[in-house]
Amino acid sequence: VVTQTDHRKAKAGDVVTLSCTLTEPKDVLQVTWQKDSENTRDNIATYSTIKGLKIHEPYQDRMNFTSLVLNDTSITFWGARMDDTGCYMCLFNVYPLGSFSGRTCMSVFGLNASVHYNTSEGHLIATCNAVGLPEPTISWNNLFNYTPTQEKVRHTNGVVSITSRLEIYDSQSISKQDLTCRVSNKNEEIELPIKMKKEEGFSFLALMIGLGILLVILVLILIMLRWRKKICKRS
Repeated sequence: VVTQTDHRKAKAGDVVTLSCTLTEPKDVLQVTWQKDSENTRDNIATYSTIKGLKIHEPYQDRMNFTSLVLNDTSITFWGARMDDTGCYMCLFNVYPLGSFSGRTCMSVFGLNASVHYNTSEGHLIATCNAVGLPEPTISWNNLFNYTPTQEKVRHTNGVVSITSRLEIYDSQSISKQDLTCRVSNKNEEIELPIKMKKEEGFSFLALMIGLGILLVILVLILIMLRWRKKICKRS
């Protein structure tokens, strides 16, 4: 009774339209779109001639009905996101027959990544995060003889999140562009260099040099004071 669009495949940011049509005209009172989400179905949009249309959060401002014909309904995502990946139900509330439903799915391919770090007394902790469909991988251009730890989460819609954490205990050996996180999947690749400020990367070394200079100055001052004291005694 209900026909729907085939499985849609798109890139993140694309405009994607999902449609359902009743093959035979019926007295439709309301159309509801739902998304399958881990054993639950969440309403995302409803329309009726009496109550008008309603777009539920968090889809407001990025999705809307593009067909307000009750027997032929369409919703369009303006800039689809990876977390929109999944299956959607279209429900026709028909008087007096009850509900008719259809189901259509879409996959939104993309790759998002970020990197951040902390330094303290020559100890650097770099964390690289990736979210992608297809599944992403994370690698580092230089491990400095250390082994990163990695955590992976596979979401029910197929999107995969990965976090890689690299600890380096002699960060003063890392120059400005020497450490880069590489994130990739079958469709794209992202390189994220660790852009350390000079004073951050070499803070421990600078501290040691500063203490050394201060120590030399103190020694010179003591020598001069003793030398002047000897001269005063002779005179």
